[in-house]
Amino acid sequence: MGEVVGSVRAFIPGFKYVSISITGSHCALMCEYCKGHYLKGMKNVTTPKQLYDLVKHLSKEGVKGVLISGGFNREGYLPIEPYLEVIKEIKNDFNILVSVHTGLINKSLAIRLREAKVDIVDYELVVDEQVIRNVMHLSSKNSNDFSRTYEILATYGPPHIIPHILIGANYGLITKEFEAVDIAKTTSPEVIVFLIIKPTEGTPMQSVKIPDEYSILELIKYARRSFNGEIALGCMRPLEVKYSLDSKLCELGVVDRVVNPLKNVIDKFKLSIVQSCCSVPNELLMHYELL
Repeated sequence: MGEVVGSVRAFIPGFKYVSISITGSHCALMCEYCKGHYLKGMKNVTTPKQLYDLVKHLSKEGVKGVLISGGFNREGYLPIEPYLEVIKEIKNDFNILVSVHTGLINKSLAIRLREAKVDIVDYELVVDEQVIRNVMHLSSKNSNDFSRTYEILATYGPPHIIPHILIGANYGLITKEFEAVDIAKTTSPEVIVFLIIKPTEGTPMQSVKIPDEYSILELIKYARRSFNGEIALGCMRPLEVKYSLDSKLCELGVVDRVVNPLKNVIDKFKLSIVQSCCSVPNELLMHYELL
């Protein structure tokens, strides 16, 4: 199928795009909004061989892509080094797309990820110092570290670096998100992904107030005016957002991709369905027959 541009699409990863944690449910950071909760929904491996065997099985079952993720270490990155050789083997042996949630990595590791034939880096771009220190518990890091890593990845890393911006990470406040948009667009990514803070039971943010709809709309409309690539509303967002905001964003035409929208939104706007992670560029969607 040809490339679909100019209409909103529903991205439903489901069966064809699988998330894998290489740290099990362990995370050294334990961010205030997660506390390891979201790792529990991933398939878990703890050795490179387990990763290879799992992807081999998934490939046979018809899976087209995998996100390799997990808990971060105290330096703020995924401890992926022991898995790089096997990732390269996976890319050589199976026709499968590989994306990685890296965190704050250096030039050397960025190069090694490219050499391992990783397709995509999903990169959480954070520029609010309060979020970095008090929410993510990265007391030795600052916004410059996040901006620098983004630049390093774009220069030396895998071919597709997709920035993710979490709206309301500062306990429901929108603070530096507009600045994050400005930084995100400097590398001309194919997609910018917006996430929205989700009150998660069992975390310090279980009662956090979600940013108001108007403020979220203004931020995404700002991105739409200043960015020529695609804009995605990602998987992390509260259910109540789906009931109202999803429809408004589709109606206004300020997003190109919406992850797991409600059926009535799909029907109302006649959204075409893509069984993939929303950060996959059109070029790869076509190559891996995900369109």
